[in-house]
Amino acid sequence: MRGALLDLLSAKSAEDCTGAYWGIENHAVVQGELYEIAEVCTSVLVASLVDRRPRFVRIAVLDLLFQILGGHASSLSFTPGDIVERCHHAAREGLWSLVDEALHGESEAARDVLGLLGEEERVDAILRAVP
Repeated sequence: MRGALLDLLSAKSAEDCTGAYWGIENHAVVQGELYEIAEVCTSVLVASLVDRRPRFVRIAVLDLLFQILGGHASSLSFTPGDIVERCHHAAREGLWSLVDEALHGESEAARDVLGLLGEEERVDAILRAVP
């Protein structure tokens, strides 16, 4: 998993990015089911938005966040029952990175992620206040 995250964040092409994306997606969130590793992935993905990366990487990061934050706990016994809440908490720790992305980057995708966190009103207020 660590290798897939590193590959995603350092991808030099959309093709490299796609391969890494599926390496993460197939371990953290499979068909909407979250697994324990999703919490760590959420933290890393949100933190990665602090650095400017190629557009295809930012879009993949935001898409993975959308998949994770919109997921539900796996029924497997080793998956914590509160994994959804843990992932949402991890994403909120980097809330301003998501807001910055909504303001200066992939606005629509970032707003979709923020919507899953219930932050639409706050983001709308910020966007109205920024010229």
